[in-house]
Amino acid sequence: MAQMITFRLNARPTYSERMTDARGELRKIIKDQLCAITGDRDASMSWSRKSYMKNIVTRYRVRIEGWPLGDVPFRNLSDVSNLPKLELLLRGFKDGTIRFCKITDAQYAEMVADPTPWIGPPGADGEGDGNAD
Repeated sequence: MAQMITFRLNARPTYSERMTDARGELRKIIKDQLCAITGDRDASMSWSRKSYMKNIVTRYRVRIEGWPLGDVPFRNLSDVSNLPKLELLLRGFKDGTIRFCKITDAQYAEMVADPTPWIGPPGADGEGDGNAD
């Protein structure tokens, strides 16, 4: 029996492929910027409120500034629901409006007291127990 081979006539990536590509590019940029600012080539991003505060803010004394909380809740990129939101984040990290910044002891104390201005209110990330990264 002859096997049927199908070809895609439109070479443009599908919406799903574009989402995957945008997430991948964004993850690479975030990883590269985090490693650069911390000097730790093994640094990796943590997305839950608890893990981000412990593994990023406390460990390295850095934070992300400029995250568009009104448009995209601070959460794992796998949970960002649409391409325009991923593209907004991608543009921000590329143009520097979203970036990792070193923080002073005073800024650290302020963030430990209430990280909401930088990562949103508890529960805004859609997580129940805060353990998912």
